Amino acid sequence: DIKSNVKIYGKSTGHFPRIYEYDVDLVRDAICEILDVKKKKRKPGRIGIHIPSRPPVLCAGCPHRATYYAVKLASKKDTIFPTDIGCYTLGKFPPLEVADVLLCMGSNAGMACGFSISTNQKIISFMGDSTFFHAGIPALIDAAHHNHDCVITVLDNRTTAMTGHQPHPGTQYDGMGRKAKMIKVEDVARGVGIEHVEVVNPKNLKETTAAFKRALEYKGPSVIVSKSPCILLEVRDKIEKGVKIQKYEIDQEKCTKCKTCVSRFGCVAFYIDKKGNVRIDQEQCNGCGVCVQVCPFNAIRKVGD
Repeated sequence: DIKSNVKIYGKSTGHFPRIYEYDVDLVRDAICEILDVKKKKRKPGRIGIHIPSRPPVLCAGCPHRATYYAVKLASKKDTIFPTDIGCYTLGKFPPLEVADVLLCMGSNAGMACGFSISTNQKIISFMGDSTFFHAGIPALIDAAHHNHDCVITVLDNRTTAMTGHQPHPGTQYDGMGRKAKMIKVEDVARGVGIEHVEVVNPKNLKETTAAFKRALEYKGPSVIVSKSPCILLEVRDKIEKGVKIQKYEIDQEKCTKCKTCVSRFGCVAFYIDKKGNVRIDQEQCNGCGVCVQVCPFNAIRKVGD
């Protein structure tokens, strides 16, 4: 528009690809070609120590972890778990392992419908609230119209968490910060014809587990809306309001070292010290309190109790 005579290099000039991630080598090679500089091969560095694997994980206190734990309690081992694009994709990793197949954003519910036809196995799919509004509703309509026997879960953490907490139609404000009408996931689900819809607070494991059992027993499409704010927003709001975050700790006298909290629940705030004792990292604990419900020996308590 400004009729600049500055040469711009990028995808249109063929120097950068239109697909794939831009890693260091790709960007370096493109810049070298543009500047007509000889490419130098990088030699990988070597260190003399073993570095442990550090895969991405759900945050301590993440409500998705609680939902997944309840799902594992409610479902059989051969249940199929289609998942989607978001923080909750990390449910693929041990110990939760509730992600069997992922195609693209919004595909979870469509795949759930397909699996309900091609197999007799139970299906529980997962998508976030922003994904639901972006691309999940058409498949929900299909599930209702064809009466597909599957459970579609909407992990409603009240934001678009993975990309930076942007608003979506399920929040009270639009992208410009203006007051907007909040559309409830459960209302949309009922509106498109889903008859079995339940809203749960994943921090209540007993009620959430029972809701998923009812959904699995229901013949036809079910929607479970697991509604709890992203823990990062919850912590931020408490700090801004001056509300104390209640931390939790292990009662070493009651702890039997069964490691349920570590090997099955998998909250990253838990660790095992050099003496083999299970402990909670007070810097990471966000005070969600779900672990108290997980421990079979009542060995987790509030700090100060």
